[in-house]
Amino acid sequence: MMPPPDFPFDAVLFDLDGTLVATDRFWPEAARIGAKRAFAELGLERALPTRDEWMSMVGYAIEDGFANVFPDLSRADRARVMACCLAEEDSALRAGRAATLPGVRDALTDLRARGVRLGIASNCGQSYLDTMMHELGLDRWFEEGRCLDSPGALDKAGMLADLLLTFGTRSAVMVGDRRGDRDAAWANGLPHVHLARGYAGTGERIECEATIEGMDELVPRLLGRADWIRGALARLDPAAEARSIGITGRTGSGKSLFARDLVRSLVAAGRPAALCALDDFLRPLAEREADGPDASEGPGGPECPLGRAFDIDALEADVLAPHARGEAVELERAAGERQGSGTRRARVHIPAGATLVLEGPCLAHPRLRPRIDRVLYLDVPRETLVRRIAGRAARPHGPGQPGGGRTHELPAQAAFEALSPVPEGVDLVLSAQNALGPA
Repeated sequence: MMPPPDFPFDAVLFDLDGTLVATDRFWPEAARIGAKRAFAELGLERALPTRDEWMSMVGYAIEDGFANVFPDLSRADRARVMACCLAEEDSALRAGRAATLPGVRDALTDLRARGVRLGIASNCGQSYLDTMMHELGLDRWFEEGRCLDSPGALDKAGMLADLLLTFGTRSAVMVGDRRGDRDAAWANGLPHVHLARGYAGTGERIECEATIEGMDELVPRLLGRADWIRGALARLDPAAEARSIGITGRTGSGKSLFARDLVRSLVAAGRPAALCALDDFLRPLAEREADGPDASEGPGGPECPLGRAFDIDALEADVLAPHARGEAVELERAAGERQGSGTRRARVHIPAGATLVLEGPCLAHPRLRPRIDRVLYLDVPRETLVRRIAGRAARPHGPGQPGGGRTHELPAQAAFEALSPVPEGVDLVLSAQNALGPA
């Protein structure tokens, strides 16, 4: 099931404890009983941890949580205490003590009804994850779950990377209550929604794209991205007369997903639209490297690196010109790989009369700008760009797909920007630091 045309995310990924599950209902008491039994077995005379100390473990790998709370115990004694606590927790769960947090079931039902794919990433073990999936019925909504026992999962960032690969999208957001959830999201170049009513410690400051007080606020906040895009369209094309719209920006600005979601918004409003990516006209690697590193200094200035990276002649002849004449565009062509020396099949389908949304770098370039009715530039601070690019590095990439940095864009982009400030020649500069849109 695909999301509705105007819903801005393909997938939502969740932390488990403190985000979906009310862990405070069973863990502190179960852990207290287990620790008391273990202390008696081991002959330890010491105070039991407080409720807050037990809850401070939530969100960490269980071994790390116990090491933080019991740093004075030997490894063997700590392992015995942990085993007793987990045994009591298992008994509590089998007795039906687990519950979801308020608003969780309604939010999950809403997201699934919209066709959004849901995944869990948790620093728990497989047995605990299975219990929550089956005993709480989370498997009714969630297709996939990852934990520290999942194959190849070294940490939560790795779990998110695997979920993105499994779902085949980068159109995703992470929801969690601890700083580690945010770190995992940003490590994958994803926006993070922080649940303030979770189990983060008092001094745990969490910078994020959005903060919600409860799960009832989640779907409206995610829909804020669609509102943001519709608002940008109203400013860019108030008369709804543009037949071609360009979405441009630096590498990592989010132009591919913004353009895709803009097409969804246009279609939802009853305005036929289709997407074309400049990457569909990427030259093979051998051609991109043929002229050497100094090609940008040749005749034509910035046109050289742009033309070296992309087949602009083919874009004009096969897409822009026929579309301007009101003709349908049906095109399948060999295009270079974004990384590596291979080729791929690029398909472009633009019905007659549809609005063309073109996305890519350097669309304000004088070779392209006259061909595009309206151009929007996504403005993102450098530090955010670097984080996003690092988060998607070394993964396969396509529109909406898990992806690596587009290194082929950089020479053309740098050469053009050196001669012309990027916002010059565009119709609208839009701040896109927050992929969710402004709060």
